[in-house]
Amino acid sequence: MTNWLASINYITGKVGGIRKLILILMAALLGVTILLDVLVVEKIFDPLGYLYIALGTLAVLYGIYPLYTSRRLVGYYWERASQNRLAVAGLAFILFLILLALIGPFFTTDPTATNFEEKNIPPLGFTIEESVYHPETQQSISKTITGSGKHPLGTDNKGRDLLAMIVSGARISLQVGLLATGIAVALGTLIGVTSAYLGGKIDNILMRFTDIMMTFPFFLLLVFIVFIFGPNLAFIVLVIGLTGWTGTARLVRSETLSLRTREFIMAAKALGASDSRIILAHLVPNVISLIIVIATLSIPGVILAEAGLSFIGLGDPSVTSWGMVLRAGQQNLDTAWWVAVAPGVMLFLTVLAFNFMGDGLRDAFDPRSAV
Repeated sequence: MTNWLASINYITGKVGGIRKLILILMAALLGVTILLDVLVVEKIFDPLGYLYIALGTLAVLYGIYPLYTSRRLVGYYWERASQNRLAVAGLAFILFLILLALIGPFFTTDPTATNFEEKNIPPLGFTIEESVYHPETQQSISKTITGSGKHPLGTDNKGRDLLAMIVSGARISLQVGLLATGIAVALGTLIGVTSAYLGGKIDNILMRFTDIMMTFPFFLLLVFIVFIFGPNLAFIVLVIGLTGWTGTARLVRSETLSLRTREFIMAAKALGASDSRIILAHLVPNVISLIIVIATLSIPGVILAEAGLSFIGLGDPSVTSWGMVLRAGQQNLDTAWWVAVAPGVMLFLTVLAFNFMGDGLRDAFDPRSAV
């Protein structure tokens, strides 16, 4: 037992800490699983599952764990952030949205199920007049349609339940927002911290590459790539994540430039710590507050980008997203206004909630701000 613990301690010391060892093991396990998925087994995880595992591991090791070890500081920042009522309201709506996405599918019908006998039913409490052609009299007659509790938010022109589509859209928006932002923030943080710490030619090369990436219009580049390679939700997440890291890299680099000459970094160098250990164990945890704010404020843009792709017909046709529902509602706005209003309101409130929470966190982390 003692030899086994000594071996673990030796390996941990060699690789640069327990977190780095866990990261290497998870990367190796994920790589083997992907190879088995491609070469041997038909399907172990879907692409989004692999993204969840990879980003979840990074979030736990370099996000949640540093916050857990600094619980008193986290409590202090939470006390400051909770004084911002708009931030608290935004957090409450985000938690409601997560709850809706998690348990909503158990209480709603299939969002793709059609029933033309129940098409264009208005929301509960509303009544519309519809002109219907009567084949026997060969005349159009007026028909009154009243909203019912079976479809609280109404149905579209194919009889699909709007509440079920809103629940499905919430799940898709949160998936895209969290996963794509996670990829962009992780990549931008790594590039920004590495560029600032190493400096010299590496800094110059990375920042010039960042400048080149920033010259491309984000949404047009996104549309171009998705149009060429096809609309798939996992691919859309990857494209948004791999093209949306530039702002994060710039901001993290600026923050890291002021940290690399601090005493604790100099002490780590003097003790012989490797560059990778200094970057992952010392610099990244000290920019975590900036990363949290960047991630929170980036999620609304990612959600709107996915909704925009779905609205113009480049979203994944196999899933029901808010952008797709908006597109269907826009085509029938004169006969079923509620189909476009419901996802539009949800998009508006979601973007507003994340922006409110991001502003509150930014003020809480800023010592110059009087919350």
